[in-house]
Amino acid sequence: MIADYSLYLPYGLAFFTLGVAILSRDIRFSELGIARIIWLIALFGIVHGLHEWLELLEHLEPAVRTPLFSLFRLIVVSISFLFLLYFGIFINIITFYGDRALQTTPVAIKALIGISALSLIVTAISFDIGSGSDSNTRIFVAFPGGLLSGIGLIMYSRTARTFSRNVAANFILAGSFLACYSVLSGLFSSDVLLLGVKVILFRGICAFFIMFFTIRALSLFNLEQREIINEKLLRFAQSEKLASMGILAAGIAHEINNPLTNASLNLEMLEDLLPQDEKTGRKLEAIERNLTRASRIAKELLHFSRDRESDPGVVNINAVLKSSCNLLRHQKRSSIIHMNLQEVPGIQGISWKLEEVFINLLLNSFDACSAGDSIEIETSCDRGQVQVVIADTGHGIVEEDLYRVFDPFYTTKEIGKGTGLGLSVCYTIVKQHGGSMNLESYERGGTVMTLSFPAVPGGS
Repeated sequence: MIADYSLYLPYGLAFFTLGVAILSRDIRFSELGIARIIWLIALFGIVHGLHEWLELLEHLEPAVRTPLFSLFRLIVVSISFLFLLYFGIFINIITFYGDRALQTTPVAIKALIGISALSLIVTAISFDIGSGSDSNTRIFVAFPGGLLSGIGLIMYSRTARTFSRNVAANFILAGSFLACYSVLSGLFSSDVLLLGVKVILFRGICAFFIMFFTIRALSLFNLEQREIINEKLLRFAQSEKLASMGILAAGIAHEINNPLTNASLNLEMLEDLLPQDEKTGRKLEAIERNLTRASRIAKELLHFSRDRESDPGVVNINAVLKSSCNLLRHQKRSSIIHMNLQEVPGIQGISWKLEEVFINLLLNSFDACSAGDSIEIETSCDRGQVQVVIADTGHGIVEEDLYRVFDPFYTTKEIGKGTGLGLSVCYTIVKQHGGSMNLESYERGGTVMTLSFPAVPGGS
């Protein structure tokens, strides 16, 4: 008998190790949805490991098997399965509705889920106290909790696959063994024989593989951090490059403004001196168009190199967006803009500079769209950041161009239709406001530009 129940020692140790391994990881800065609920699995592992050791103690020392000890053990195992049930519910919410689903789920719904699960386990415990076993707790809490958790981990492998196929495989295997464990611990008592062997052996094997593959799956957070660091290094390099280009651009703009002004004055004199025939008029108009274009490039160069203004104030981003769209109402495709603006706090900034950013981005979207396309503008607030998302269904940008669109003088437009400074100017202005820009585009169609700005506490 001692040999049989000595399996509880490594069995409990596997779960306890799982819990400690999860809690020892620093995942405070992770943006993955699972990072907000993985602690539930950790608590399940630690508490469930403790329960297995209590059961071992009960079998090794029959003298401790008192009604009070049995009640304590029942409460411990119930709490462990409650953590597992909560994890199973929330991981499936994240899987089906996205990593930010828990943040957008109303508090009332979260409270309802919590109260319902707690009521279920209290009911199961009350029946088990009368029967002197934990069969109801295992059937009505352990089995659905383990099954939901296993399915959730398997489904979450789709998110993990974007980082690594090996990590995704570990999620699938951890979820599969957790689902098996839910059957073995929820539907079979510890004394049942399977293939002539007590079910506890198969539970122990499942516990070991749950621990092994879950710990391997945790490398997902390392990969995420590596990706974040690489992105920040790229952004830093981009900022340094733009700063250098800004100094150069300012010098160029000032140097070419003087001859442009001289040329414009001489053009006006020529218009008065030359005969006003059709051929001469066309030539003068062509010169004026090119001078205007050169002047516009010089102006954009100055915008690109301009430093932060000294008089920023609290800006309502929704009002700036409405004003920008109002300025574009005479554009041919202005009717394809649809706005979904949420109540968001104010940001510290300069209205006209932000207006320039949104007008530039919307004009780019107009150029990408054709008949039947649309532009969606949404605002929201998440973790102290006011976010603006501008998404269009027009032709996208090829992948190899995505990393160059913020470079000065780089443009995907036809020659003569773009200076290549628009997005660079936008990027500079957004950085001056302490914000960030993220571009996602697909060659088959569709571009999403996400802008984030730090919210002003109490601003409106």
